[in-house]
Amino acid sequence: MSRWSQYDTDEERLPEGMQRIGYDADTQTYTFRDRDGSIWESAPGNQYGQLHRVNTTFPPYGDDAHDDTEPLQEPTENTSWRHEMGPLLNWFLLVGLFLLFIFWFIGGATKRVAPTTCRDHSSPYKIKSGDSCWAIAEEHRVPLDSLLQENQGLDCDKLAPGNTLCIPRV
Repeated sequence: MSRWSQYDTDEERLPEGMQRIGYDADTQTYTFRDRDGSIWESAPGNQYGQLHRVNTTFPPYGDDAHDDTEPLQEPTENTSWRHEMGPLLNWFLLVGLFLLFIFWFIGGATKRVAPTTCRDHSSPYKIKSGDSCWAIAEEHRVPLDSLLQENQGLDCDKLAPGNTLCIPRV
C-alpha cells in the first residue's frame, strides 16, 4: 500500500532548476537536466535519491551558438592497442603459464630413462611390476650386496617396471 506525501512532485524533491526529462524502463533509471544543461541519472530503481552526472554541459535546446570563452575540448588521450587489450593480455599470459606448467609436469612424469648397458660379467633383467631388490636377488640366486654393487645408485624403493637391471653372474 502506497503512502501519500506532500513531497511527491518534482518541484518539491529536485534542486532548483533541475527537471526530469526522461525514464528508461529497461534500466529503470530517471534522467534529469539541470539549468546548465548537464544530464544526470538516478540509480536504477530510484526515482529520487543520489544522482550522478552522465555528460558535460551542453547549451540548452534551440541554442546552437557556441560560447567562445570556453573552447570545446577534444579528447587528448591517444589510447594504444596495449591499453585496450591489457586485461585480455593478462588473461592470455595466465593461460600460457598454466599450459607451460602442465606440459612441464607431463614431460617430467614421462621422462625416459637411458637404456642400461651391462658389463660382460652380468646379464640384463627387465623389472616387472611387483619386483623388489630382494625378490630379484633370490630369484637369480645372487647376494643382494652384489646386485646393489653391480647397479650403482639403484634405489630399491623406487623400482620402475620396464627399466633394466644388471644381474651379476656368480
